Amino acid sequence: MKKLPIALAAASVALTLAACDSSTTSDAAGATTAPATSSSQAAPLPSGLASLDPIPSPTVTPEPISLAVRKTTVKGVEATIVTINGFTAYRFEADENKPSKVNCLDDCLVTWPPALTDGSEVKVSGIDPSLVGTVTRADGLRQVTLLGWPLYKFVDDKAPTDILGEGVGGNWSTVKPDGKPVIVKSGQA
Repeated sequence: MKKLPIALAAASVALTLAACDSSTTSDAAGATTAPATSSSQAAPLPSGLASLDPIPSPTVTPEPISLAVRKTTVKGVEATIVTINGFTAYRFEADENKPSKVNCLDDCLVTWPPALTDGSEVKVSGIDPSLVGTVTRADGLRQVTLLGWPLYKFVDDKAPTDILGEGVGGNWSTVKPDGKPVIVKSGQA
């Protein structure tokens, strides 16, 4: 008698598994067949993948970099800020400056284009040149640093006067000429 409930449970599991397998179909007689495919039909993706499109990568190419300063107001604070080729410079608080280390990787770099140097001397105006350097990233490119902090622009800053990246996610800071943030975030020095 106990064998019947076990057999029913096993049959139930088998039916459930067959119902979950979308690569086969059953007819009324219980025969199983593979689905029809055509040369224009793509193979199904593994479970959990929406597409096989690659993760976006940075579109920034190394270029000559000029760092300068501009007086402006950042979220109500009068400040002198650093610019990269005329656009507002930012630092990522999750990066490291002693020693310099880039932690903004992969799709982060699409939103926050890094200041990648082409190897030419970084031009500075209004900034102590001894505070400017570079760090070699994991991809082998060299990113400009200020006080050891890797520098970035913000993709939504469309005009040189835009400062839309300040405070985004609580991790991004507009930079003063000494490399420090204009607005100190919680836990920052």
